[in-house]
Amino acid sequence: MIELSMVPRTLRASFGSGIPVDNPIAGLTRQPTFGVQARGARMIWWMVKRSLFASIVFGASVCVASAQDAKVSVEMIGVGSMSCAHWRSAEEHRLEGTVWIHGFWTGLNYVAAASGQTQPKISVSSIVAEVEKTCARKASQTLASAVWTTYLGAKR
Repeated sequence: MIELSMVPRTLRASFGSGIPVDNPIAGLTRQPTFGVQARGARMIWWMVKRSLFASIVFGASVCVASAQDAKVSVEMIGVGSMSCAHWRSAEEHRLEGTVWIHGFWTGLNYVAAASGQTQPKISVSSIVAEVEKTCARKASQTLASAVWTTYLGAKR
């Protein structure tokens, strides 16, 4: 445990005396707190902030999971806003769409990782092929919608 005498005087104001913690190995110990008082309004606010953060993270994961069924409106940029038919119509569009798919897929992985969700286990070479299959089923849907559907299907 860090003794108060070990802390420089300039930091002592922000160094709390610690929160009692029941450690199964060491018994009752005090965990050092930095900038948090063990009692009072600050401690209550600290706990409220942690609870709110946990609620938001949990709520966000529920919203992402149910977004597949919901009709959402998103301002897409680039070829993702075009139809699958447009993407498949010319080699130039296919190349542009492939780059867009990889970037969008990476963004979806980033959001999944940041919110504690699992990322699909799919090889990079299979991503475009799976999106093509999704587009073939409904050529009028946007490329973004096809990638989203493929992404959610790959997570199962």
